[in-house]
Amino acid sequence: MNEKSTPKPYLDWRTNEPGREEDAAHVFGYFLMKHCRAEAIEKGLKESSNPEEIRKHVEDAVDTALHNVADLLEGFFMTSAGPNHSAEFALEVVIRGEDDEVVESVRISPGLIDLPIGFWKWRDGEYR
Repeated sequence: MNEKSTPKPYLDWRTNEPGREEDAAHVFGYFLMKHCRAEAIEKGLKESSNPEEIRKHVEDAVDTALHNVADLLEGFFMTSAGPNHSAEFALEVVIRGEDDEVVESVRISPGLIDLPIGFWKWRDGEYR
């Protein structure tokens, strides 16, 4: 395994901006690719010559990837930032006013709502 195939351990993160933010983002990206993209690709590799079947396989793969992003944000997968640190990812909705000022910032994950369950409602067009 080469040095670039896993993110830096937390204690090795850079201290300057934007270096520290990039190192943190690489931890998120690593687990995003591992748990979301890779599993979706596996689901999407089913062979078919029927366009409707192909569409179903692609939809299934995309649904898996998006659902796994919700799982990743909710802490379903074990994630680490090196041998002695765990990593948690957060999702925040920031509402801005006309002058670009922050009106409200709401952390939605991890939180009291269940993003993975919400995903299925959103996929089916239910947003209220």
